[in-house]
Amino acid sequence: MTTLPDPDERWALFLDVDGTLIHIAEHPDSVQPSRRLGEILSRAADVLGGALALISGRPIVEIDRLTERVAPAASGLHGLELRTPVGGYEGPETDVDGMSAARSRLRDLAERHPELYFEDKQATLALHYRNADEAARRDARRAVQDIVQDADGALSLLAGKAVYEIKPARGDKGRALQRLMTDPPFAGRCPVYVGDDVTDEAAFVAVNSLGGVSIRVGEPASSAARYRLDTVDEVLEWLQQIAATLNTASPPPT
Repeated sequence: MTTLPDPDERWALFLDVDGTLIHIAEHPDSVQPSRRLGEILSRAADVLGGALALISGRPIVEIDRLTERVAPAASGLHGLELRTPVGGYEGPETDVDGMSAARSRLRDLAERHPELYFEDKQATLALHYRNADEAARRDARRAVQDIVQDADGALSLLAGKAVYEIKPARGDKGRALQRLMTDPPFAGRCPVYVGDDVTDEAAFVAVNSLGGVSIRVGEPASSAARYRLDTVDEVLEWLQQIAATLNTASPPPT
C-alpha cells in the first residue's frame, strides 16, 4: 500500500468491480460481494455529491446485481456500454465485423477443452482459462490472436487475469471515464480511478491526463497507476475512510 492523497470532497470516484470491490473467484459466476458493499458505496457516493461510477468488464445489469445498483452512473463491457447519471443509456454495437466468426471459434474451442469457460456477453466475448492446463491455454492464446488478426482492425484483444476478451476496437474504460467526466456531478471534479488489472490501464492513463488520482489494486507491477492498494479489503476500508473523513469535515446542516 502506498500513501494515498487525503480525501477531497471535489473528487469524482470511478471504481472497477472484480478484483477491486469484489474478490476474484475461480468462476466469474461464483463471486461473493461483501454484504456491506452496497452500504459502503452508497455512503461514499453521498459524501461526494453522487460523483461515483462503476466501470467494469461485466454488463451493467451484472454490475447492478452485484452492487445493489447504488451507482446511478456505470459503464459495462470495458467502456462499450454506458449509463449516465441522469439515466441515459448508450448501448454497445453487437454486429461488428468478425464477431460472429469469433463467437463460433471460441465456442468450438471451449467444447474441445472443457476446462476453458466461454462467456458470451453478446457485445464482447470472454474466454476464461484459470482452470485450464498449459495445452488449453496455448490453444486459447493462439485462437484469440488469430481472431483479432483476421478481423483486420475491427476487433481488439484484452488480456486480463486468466481471461482473454475479444471486443470491438472502439471504446475502452478510459474513454468511458472521460465521457462521464463531461456530465454533472462529475464535471469539474478531480477524477479518481481504482482498478486491479491490465484492462484498467486505459482508465489510469485517462485519469493521469486529467490530473487525477490513479490507484492500482494488488501486488506491485508495471502500471500507469501512481498509487497502490494491496487488496479488495483495503479498498473497502479506504472507501469507508473517505465517507467518514468527508462526513466529519462537512459543516452541520442549518
